[in-house]
Amino acid sequence: MTSSASPFPFFDHSRHKLTVRNVDAVLDVLAFEGTEGLSELFNYRVEFTSTARDIAAEKMLGQNATFSLYSAPQQSPMRGFIPPPARQLRTLHGVVTGFKRLSGSVDEARYEITLEPHFALLGRGQQFRIYQHQSVPQIVESILRNRHDFEGQDFFFNLVRDYPKRDQVMQYGESDLAFITRLLADVGIWYRFTRDERLNIEVVEFHDDQRHYQFNVELAYRPQSGLSSTGQDGVWNLQSSHQVVEKHVNIRSYHHRVAHAHLNGEIDQTRGATTTYGEAYHYAEPYTVMGDRY
Repeated sequence: MTSSASPFPFFDHSRHKLTVRNVDAVLDVLAFEGTEGLSELFNYRVEFTSTARDIAAEKMLGQNATFSLYSAPQQSPMRGFIPPPARQLRTLHGVVTGFKRLSGSVDEARYEITLEPHFALLGRGQQFRIYQHQSVPQIVESILRNRHDFEGQDFFFNLVRDYPKRDQVMQYGESDLAFITRLLADVGIWYRFTRDERLNIEVVEFHDDQRHYQFNVELAYRPQSGLSSTGQDGVWNLQSSHQVVEKHVNIRSYHHRVAHAHLNGEIDQTRGATTTYGEAYHYAEPYTVMGDRY
């Protein structure tokens, strides 16, 4: 991008881009920090500056926002040469759930927003409800569609196992997010957040199989060294932790519809290790057949 008042190319020092719906002011990204995980809400705190020195919280909170990450810009080999645009690595779509005004001066103000998926809004409030004759996926879908206005393009289930209907499931004093997370964890369904490249929207995906993990992802290990930087993504800190776990686990249950069903089992967790200790006993776990799915 060039300026008509100068023969030299304009260099944008904001490597990453933040846009918030209905906010016309230019938001220059200063720093960000984020966390992500399977079956966890992503949470990005993005710090930015703006010449708009008093942005109202009402203009930010609850607004759809996108945060785009770009690769390091290439250095110009000669004066007046316009380098190619930086490559877009990823775009996060979400909603602004937090807003801070950190400081201000005559020229600009410094702010911070918290960006989370729309799924995070399910954590507000609590409900007391009973669901009858529905499977776990059906309960989750009914909550998303009927109470939170999710549509078909906003989520999808990619499941390989069958989930029977349950006679009755109770939600007691829980937020919809806590209730859904508990149900999904109970049956082994995990979720993640992706982007629909065609519609440019955030999508929550539900899976129950390891085939949908992302394998063969490689990052170089680059320990920090002074001010040197290759301009490439890398890992600079690794940690490992270990703890003692139960040596043996016994499980027992009872299925009232099939009284003679054999539902007792035991698991040896040592796998040859000598660092395990103790025995755990679990009774009345919510399973109706024996298996080794976990």
